Amino acid sequence: MTDQEKLQQQPVESPAAPSGTGAGLRTQLMADVYHEPVCSLDDFLDRAKQDVMPDNIPEATMQIYNDAKARLGDEFRFFHVASDYYSWPFEQRIRVMAAPSTFHLCKTLVLENTKHRQDETKPLDQDRYWCVIVQYEAAVNITKLEKAVREWTGASRKAMHLRVAPAEKSLELTGFENGAVSPIGLRTDLPIVLSSSITELSPPLLYLGAGHVDWKVALSVQSFVEKWNVRVVDFA
Repeated sequence: MTDQEKLQQQPVESPAAPSGTGAGLRTQLMADVYHEPVCSLDDFLDRAKQDVMPDNIPEATMQIYNDAKARLGDEFRFFHVASDYYSWPFEQRIRVMAAPSTFHLCKTLVLENTKHRQDETKPLDQDRYWCVIVQYEAAVNITKLEKAVREWTGASRKAMHLRVAPAEKSLELTGFENGAVSPIGLRTDLPIVLSSSITELSPPLLYLGAGHVDWKVALSVQSFVEKWNVRVVDFA
């Protein structure tokens, strides 16, 4: 048995509670409260109704919480994970959040068109930066994504070259550090683009970063697309 197989068979320990959070820590102890993965959207929403957020969550995470609350009511879930979460295999990550599968784990990237040509009739940097969501189990097909962006913006092939934006620019645009970027609660009005494969997930849920590397948020794919005016494209 490999070391990774041994790790996956070990029980997942919930992260230690920060001081002062008291009884409101159910969002931090999902692995203890729910031992079975979410099996349907209704199951997810029922669990969401039971969640209680602690008082002292990070400021950036609260920014995301407030945006989600305003648009979705209680139809979302937050998770506080261990600080070494990103060193875990995907199978262990989903266990601590009772997520349905590793394909439900998604990441948010800020991409920049490095060949952007400013249109004087448009606001500064419009169409230059894009907030892109893709599954961890997939990869961005830049050719497909650039084709979609050209169709939206009217840019030529020579004026299109999408690459990951510098970390400091991503922070400026989103308000979130690397490893914690979320399309929810953005500081600026970035266009959001979602991989179409995420809309095919069953149950229809996605799990995202939540403003701090130790926090994650989950919500309905359909609600996300509708409430955040998300563009859906086949690019993975």
